[in-house]
Amino acid sequence: MAQSIESNTQLWTKRLRQFENSSLTVAEFCQSIGCSIPTFYPWRNKLQASKPALAKPAFLQVQSEPQAAQIQIKLPSGVVITLPVEAIDSLPRILDQVA
Repeated sequence: MAQSIESNTQLWTKRLRQFENSSLTVAEFCQSIGCSIPTFYPWRNKLQASKPALAKPAFLQVQSEPQAAQIQIKLPSGVVITLPVEAIDSLPRILDQVA
């Protein structure tokens, strides 16, 4: 008995999600599920056109680095020295140069 269009759609929706979550090429994926490449592409095109949820998100992941801890020294002359905490060992040399 032939599968209904609805059950084929559900099957291919599941398969395409599996493909998107895999690192396989189309050929490798098709071989792993026992289908042909000419069967894969029409289903992908059909389901991507009808269900945008299968498409990749339309945003980019942005990563930012946390603000580094800083030390700020205000000298009586009005000079302000700001340096990262990691450079605290350099502070005596810096003070010698501005003194």
